[in-house]
Amino acid sequence: AEQASAFFLKPTQLGSYLLLSDYQRSLGGVGQKQLLGISDPAGELLDELGNIVGEAGILVRAISDMADYLVDPILASQRLGQDIADQVIGAGGLIGDNDIDPGLATVNQANDLAVWNLLAHGPERFLIQSQVTGLNLHASDGLLGLSGASGDEQAFELIAANGCAEYPEVSTNASVAQSGPARYLNEVARFQGMGFDGDDIFGYVDTHAHISAYEFIGGRINYGDPFHKFGIDEAMKDCSVNHGPMGMTGVVEQVTSTMGPHETRGWPDFPYWPVNNSLQHHQSYYRWIERSFLAGQKILVNDLVHNEVLCQLNPQKENDCDAMPAIALQAQRMHEMQDYIDAQNGGPGQGWFRIVTSPAQARQVIGDGKMAVILGVEMSKVLNCGEFEGVAECTSAEMVQRLDELAAMDVRSLFPVHKFDNAFGGHLPDLGNPVGIAGVLYVGNLAETGHPVEYETCPEDEYSGNETQEPPTLDPLGLIDQMLFQLDYLGEAFPDSPEGFEQYDPRQGTEHLCNVRGLTPFGEDLVVELMRRGWMIETDHISRKAAARILQMTAVENYPVINSHGGWGGTQALRDRLVVQGGMSSDFAGTRSSWVDRLNRDCGRPRGPEFLVGPFGGSGFATDVNGIASLPGNPGAADPDLYPFTSVDGRTVFDVQTTGDHAFSLYEGRGVAHYGLYADLIADM
Repeated sequence: AEQASAFFLKPTQLGSYLLLSDYQRSLGGVGQKQLLGISDPAGELLDELGNIVGEAGILVRAISDMADYLVDPILASQRLGQDIADQVIGAGGLIGDNDIDPGLATVNQANDLAVWNLLAHGPERFLIQSQVTGLNLHASDGLLGLSGASGDEQAFELIAANGCAEYPEVSTNASVAQSGPARYLNEVARFQGMGFDGDDIFGYVDTHAHISAYEFIGGRINYGDPFHKFGIDEAMKDCSVNHGPMGMTGVVEQVTSTMGPHETRGWPDFPYWPVNNSLQHHQSYYRWIERSFLAGQKILVNDLVHNEVLCQLNPQKENDCDAMPAIALQAQRMHEMQDYIDAQNGGPGQGWFRIVTSPAQARQVIGDGKMAVILGVEMSKVLNCGEFEGVAECTSAEMVQRLDELAAMDVRSLFPVHKFDNAFGGHLPDLGNPVGIAGVLYVGNLAETGHPVEYETCPEDEYSGNETQEPPTLDPLGLIDQMLFQLDYLGEAFPDSPEGFEQYDPRQGTEHLCNVRGLTPFGEDLVVELMRRGWMIETDHISRKAAARILQMTAVENYPVINSHGGWGGTQALRDRLVVQGGMSSDFAGTRSSWVDRLNRDCGRPRGPEFLVGPFGGSGFATDVNGIASLPGNPGAADPDLYPFTSVDGRTVFDVQTTGDHAFSLYEGRGVAHYGLYADLIADM
């Protein structure tokens, strides 16, 4: 036993592990690993990302008869005897001109051939089974080998060891009190006697995020993953795989940010990305989100997002552009992420990231000291119920069926309209530059619906206030401009440049600009169905007429609705009415005084007396992370006394967040470069 090799078990998913040899410590250098696995001498079995490919069947055949074949305990690479290869795949052991001869070996990078399943086998014993081959590790006379048998002789006891080499991972750089973060307001002394009761949850809410957007509009627009079975050094490795050398073929990235040509390397030193306004590099790795959770975040609303037109225009797409399969893929990824975080924290249900489907379940999760995650849907052809020349593209029965499909994915929040008109109602027009995003969306709506956006002067009514619509937070999609113009949707009459589009601006002659389309009768049926199901109803991105009708319908039922991300909810008067009826109006996070001003405005909106539940109304904030939206920039003059800082609940102490070799200070010049820095931003504010 004293000569046994020690391994660090790094979960790749629930029940599956990479076995990192303690021998790694003698190698030195970043990125060097020694993992127990199956050799691939011909390089025929894996793709460039380490995933098993079609030739795996040959590997299994090549070693399935090798029972008890042994290698020495230092795990040096070995091959099968040629006689075994000859018997199984023919003389020579070749695939084409390549000698495969696989066997138990060490590998220096994580891949599918190094993944092992732990299967319970009697009390406190496990079979350690190769995930690819189905063969079990076997020990005999102090040597390791592979065996097709699965009896007691192949069962291992796991014995804890100290000082093992650790698998690369991101630190939260947070020291948490033994009792964990605060759960309710009455646990924090400073709030005693202020009128709160034991059911008031203490913390903050991100009402609008897109952590699954690495799969949206066909995939490969965003680079990076919120989690990866092989860890951070694969999740955030090098963006050239999507964006090309120096990032130059990532056209969306080139147009939507100020980065220009850049070094594409991520882990371990992150020389150029992530940065707050780099819109196509993933900013919500799960450990960064965990840092925000430890700072007091209790709820995250993750909107599964899709736009079919933009997906069709994506030249690199690898995912289905059809709306429902695209949303289903992102929902699957979020459940995989929950399972992955569970695996890192001890098993099923043990992780801090919990997808919830009801208010009661959310309260229970938060009471258990974890974060409640709500899945929503924000897609332009909602439920695949578009319209073309005024004719709905789905039936009422199909609408209900697709809501059932989303419910089975644990979705509980929905935008009835997003960006384009659909069978449920008109969209909120973008009032930006007509040769910028407004022109893009105008043309996209024409392609999707067969008709142009029809504008009218906004009526003077209770929802007018002093403005028609807040300007959008950003105008990011110059790239899609060019792509849409190239498609020439309107035939020869369509201008061949954005500049040529100005004379076709459909908004000319109207002083204030509102979409003439409101909520359709079909849309009213959808609202009734959403209320019946108890779902969150989003009023962002929908025309003023449609939003006003939703508020009328929900007021009768005393049913609150949501404005999750700022001016996309329409006029301030509309947002005031939404809050009076018990809903929540939220804005984008900002920096220091601008964010304080927004929070004071949103928390200070008048509320109906039946909804007054404390000395303030409360507001969430929207990160819109990975949603082609910039995160907050530099906060201004650095506070030299910020680090280390203590969370508002007093239970967690934070230092500068370090990922790999890079220290992500709030003041280094990248602003909120990733999700974990919202903890720092709140402390700075």
